[in-house]
Amino acid sequence: MKKYIVFWLLLLATQISAQSWISSEETYFYAGTGLDVRNAVFGGTVNPSAYDGIFSLGYRNEHFSFEAYYETFQAISYDSSGINLGYVYRPGKKLIPVTDLSLSLIQRPWKSFPSLAINNRLEFHFSRFFIYVRGESRWRTDYDFFQISVYGGINFKFGFEY
Repeated sequence: MKKYIVFWLLLLATQISAQSWISSEETYFYAGTGLDVRNAVFGGTVNPSAYDGIFSLGYRNEHFSFEAYYETFQAISYDSSGINLGYVYRPGKKLIPVTDLSLSLIQRPWKSFPSLAINNRLEFHFSRFFIYVRGESRWRTDYDFFQISVYGGINFKFGFEY
């Protein structure tokens, strides 16, 4: 059994290192959508399962990433819009990790609140689009606590060579 585990670990290392020569265009714009997976499947701490959607526009140039987004969650009367400034760890590869800082404004029916978040995203790129999963740690100033969320979605590339 140990031989099989070692064999599969060696194959995994080969797969990861083999991607080092696979590259695509590193400068592009993108637009996409996503949703909060936890809220869609299980619900939140104050709501049953409901749609919490994200719409985004972004720009990527090698290690630099910029994204503007709008999030709507009608089940709890929550809207958020902001920008993400990020660092791309493996630009041009198929599997790309990205870390970014999000500065946003939460709009509630009674008031607007500034908010700060740290995101870690893992993207898998195809020729004209990519899918992602994103973990977010957000300081929710409307209720004064940290909230962890998991988002998933799809973005389509355009501009430049696309």
